[in-house]
Amino acid sequence: MSRSKSWTLWEAWVAATAIAELVGLVVVLIVSTTMHLRGTPELVAVLHTVGLLQGIVLGFAQWLVLRRYIKHVGKWIAMTAIAVAIAWLVGIKAIALLSFFLVLDHTGTVEMKTLALARGVFLMGAWVGSVLGLAQWLVLREHIRRAGWWVFANAIAWACGLLVAFAGTTFMTFDRFDLATALAGAATGLAAGAVVGGITGIALLWLLRPRLKRQA
Repeated sequence: MSRSKSWTLWEAWVAATAIAELVGLVVVLIVSTTMHLRGTPELVAVLHTVGLLQGIVLGFAQWLVLRRYIKHVGKWIAMTAIAVAIAWLVGIKAIALLSFFLVLDHTGTVEMKTLALARGVFLMGAWVGSVLGLAQWLVLREHIRRAGWWVFANAIAWACGLLVAFAGTTFMTFDRFDLATALAGAATGLAAGAVVGGITGIALLWLLRPRLKRQA
């Protein structure tokens, strides 16, 4: 396998995923803050729409990299967008429900509640990654062998990535939108995207190893 080609693929994949998550998280932050200030009851519906937009951005960014190595993967964008929208639909409600019960629980300490919420975020990440990986697997299986590992890689990657995003939210304030919040959101989005891109990028290199050898 050509070392230069493999590193080019991995670095481009990490950058594409990180930038996509940066854009997505900043958009979510702006929308969440705006809707919070307006006191609208349609926050969840709006976030579902944002989730679809985030899926389109992520799918497009990854497609720009993937098309250099695999031809005819135009379905990647649509499958990614649909998967992210579905994952958001369930995941947001699950986290909201967990947060609701934690608020009602007066027996646990703040540390215990934070740990419980972190576990919930980790499981939500695994759910998001599984749904997304499954959707993208439907595209990859037409072109490469052992594509089923892509689902597992995404589950691990997104579980870790959302934990990073969860940690980053401790530096944000949602009752107002200022420079500090914007910078925290940008840094969190980049970090979470880099984690997801780094893990899935390694899996992608492994899956494309025979193809990269032929192209060397």
